[in-house]
Amino acid sequence: MKRIGFSGMLLIIVLIFSHSHSYASDEILTDSLSYFNYFKKELNTGVVYSLQQEREQIRTENTNDFEEITENYLRFRWANRNWNLALFKQEVWDYNFEIGPFYGNGTMLDSSATRIIDAEQKMTGVRAKAAARYSSRFYYDLKNYTIVKVDAWGSYGLLRRDATGTHTDSVGLESSYSQKSDLSKLRYGFEAKAGWGRGRLNPMNHFMIAQYLLEKNYERRNFSDREVVLLAREIGRIKHARDARTGHDPETEAGQLTAFMNRELMLESPGAVLSDWGMGEFLPRFEGTRMELGPFFNYFNREPDFIYGGYLKFEDAKYCSLKWNRNLSASLSYNRYKQRDWILLETELGWSFYPNLKSSFDFGLKYIPGVIVNDMDDFGAVRHNFIPYVNYYSQLNSNYRMDLAFSWRIAENDTFVLPGPEVSVSFYRSRY
Repeated sequence: MKRIGFSGMLLIIVLIFSHSHSYASDEILTDSLSYFNYFKKELNTGVVYSLQQEREQIRTENTNDFEEITENYLRFRWANRNWNLALFKQEVWDYNFEIGPFYGNGTMLDSSATRIIDAEQKMTGVRAKAAARYSSRFYYDLKNYTIVKVDAWGSYGLLRRDATGTHTDSVGLESSYSQKSDLSKLRYGFEAKAGWGRGRLNPMNHFMIAQYLLEKNYERRNFSDREVVLLAREIGRIKHARDARTGHDPETEAGQLTAFMNRELMLESPGAVLSDWGMGEFLPRFEGTRMELGPFFNYFNREPDFIYGGYLKFEDAKYCSLKWNRNLSASLSYNRYKQRDWILLETELGWSFYPNLKSSFDFGLKYIPGVIVNDMDDFGAVRHNFIPYVNYYSQLNSNYRMDLAFSWRIAENDTFVLPGPEVSVSFYRSRY
């Protein structure tokens, strides 16, 4: 009864929290000027380096093959990213391909009825990976929607393993073990979810650029929200006409924008629009609240291979000012697996800082408590996990980008989160 009461109380708290935002949201939703479309396609090519901890396992009735490794992966990446965020449908899809050299070191355990190999290992080689993601939120009125989301990926690597450790035979005789071997690794998996939701995250990128241009070029004038929105919609109209495959002319676009400012807002043409116009190409920056729930299932061709369950997710994004955004999310999931079940709560509180139209800093903390469910009346201890993170994004010019990400996974043990650092550095050219 205590567990049922706790779950019910958690659901009530989340619903109350979301309801506390509904008055402001309802007021915004009644104003058509509060909706912004955001359509964008990016074609990116560049180089990515990443460092992270990985673990995989495959078990049968008689064998257990387990390895844990710290990966260093340098690769070339080609990516196609798309956003189609409209009033009654919000779609996001992307796919990418990458290939490059790989180096890792860690431990391995290969056990069966006749032997146990416990060894340190080093791995070198080359790996290719392809991935695709699609999500769609279809609004059947201004607030309520259905969601479908599918992620799929696959990788293939040709590797050389250098392992040294101990070999124990079926009678318990231990001897030294050293072996170099060539192997290939095919890994693939997918994640899928569907459900229902209420609320909306509204993309504020065009509003941000409009506010920046007006405040920078007309410091002595105060602009109404309606004037900022009108300029934001014109910025959107210009940018939505772009074709990433053929490119666009920044000078022509800047001329269209200054003509609009002169004609509709009665403003003198600012001289710095062209230099700023090539910047401001950030990932979607949101304002609003939404909540969704539904079933999900995941598959991976290693352990754990097939997981299914249900989730409840709450998201709240606040456009605090031109330079600041606050993002809050909480996702509660019940995961069923053939060996055991578990409950996981994934929360995140973060901020984004935009000092100008060229760069942004993201920082925050993820808190992920989890508990193993052995039976309906047999719950394990709650395991607490923390992940502080910081990201830096910079537009070197209108085409070239740099993205740095760092996080540290702090965990009591490796039940839900593998402890250790995670680093990603990318440098790429973007057509949009």
